[in-house]
Amino acid sequence: MKKRIISAVAALLTITMTAGCTAREDDYNAPGDGMVIGKVEHTALNPIEVTDNNVLNSIRVFDLVSADKANSMFSPLSLNMALGMLAEGAEGSSKEALDKYLGTDDYGAFAESYMKTVKEKYNVDTGYKGEYSNALEIANSFWADKGFPFKSAYKHSLTQKFGAEVRNLDFGNKNETLKEINGWVNDKTHKMIPSIISNYSEDLTAVLINTVYFESGWSNDWYYNENNNKDAFTLLDGTSKELTLMRNGGNQYFENDRATAFGFGYRNGLEFIGILPKETGDFTIESLDIPSLLASETYDYDVSAQMPRLTFDTSLPLMEALSAAGLSELFGFGTADLSGISDESLFVSEVLQKTRLELDENGTRAAAVTEVFLADGAAMPVEREIKEVYLNRPFAFVIYDSAEDQIVFLGKVTEP
Repeated sequence: MKKRIISAVAALLTITMTAGCTAREDDYNAPGDGMVIGKVEHTALNPIEVTDNNVLNSIRVFDLVSADKANSMFSPLSLNMALGMLAEGAEGSSKEALDKYLGTDDYGAFAESYMKTVKEKYNVDTGYKGEYSNALEIANSFWADKGFPFKSAYKHSLTQKFGAEVRNLDFGNKNETLKEINGWVNDKTHKMIPSIISNYSEDLTAVLINTVYFESGWSNDWYYNENNNKDAFTLLDGTSKELTLMRNGGNQYFENDRATAFGFGYRNGLEFIGILPKETGDFTIESLDIPSLLASETYDYDVSAQMPRLTFDTSLPLMEALSAAGLSELFGFGTADLSGISDESLFVSEVLQKTRLELDENGTRAAAVTEVFLADGAAMPVEREIKEVYLNRPFAFVIYDSAEDQIVFLGKVTEP
């Protein structure tokens, strides 16, 4: 299989740290484009089997949190970067649990190498002047209250392995703190995520942020039928919705016993892979066996592809799913061991992710916000078989860097 990154991504991650055991005193909500740190009621989910394969772990987490949503998207890369930075300060069984989920005992080494690769390989100016630029950018930062006693070794790991900016703010000055953090996020996500925190409790002591941003135009634009006739998209309940599908062709095809898929390239070398389950009705991402589907890549066919334009937002609470994925001790006061960050008694009090996707006939932009709160040559043409992959009923998509085996985004669409 060719080694490539596919599709568009912009992701943001924050980690909020609070010392002591008085966390989650305020109500949590997500008004407008910001989020308030505070209390959420949680429901335990059935445990999932955690393997040494982070791709499979990510798929299982996504299936848990997206089960009741019509359209949803999740950024494993953003979450992994966040958990990787957290792992730099974890000890004992907390570190072991994080390493198992991430599939490596040194995610920092991967992050350092991958960020260098991204910078050198995927931000090349092709000279194309269109609606979409070419960008794949990763940035990290650590924001601490002026009195927060984080350890110098942890600071060194973040700056050296993750290239993180480390800044101190007066968290007692809430307006200025929110302005600085949200301004940084707005800049790094190219205004796709203008604000992530609208308020926070008095216990806030640090915020750890990761951003990943991608945009690119298609290598060949999608097109509509000349008469702009409406197509039928079949919904989960069997009824149909009229809309105009984008159309294109190519020769990158995937198939296993669960699904068929097409790949379509961007100008900077990335790709979008649209996946159509063979069975109609609802489905899980795990049921599609994504690893075997990606491994089936072939160029032996001509491919006729159709899909709708996509513009949607997703908000996903991840704490329960990560607890079910073997990370429950991180969410308990007295059980989490984050002593590599600080001598304060820290534990994770919430994990949230918000994403946005904008995909049309000219290109793609995507963004994600993940917040982790811590308390304490020419030949004669031959006729070839044509494979049709029409995403005109519930479908999935994957944003994947096959060179590094990193799923950037998983998506599921049932009502475009």
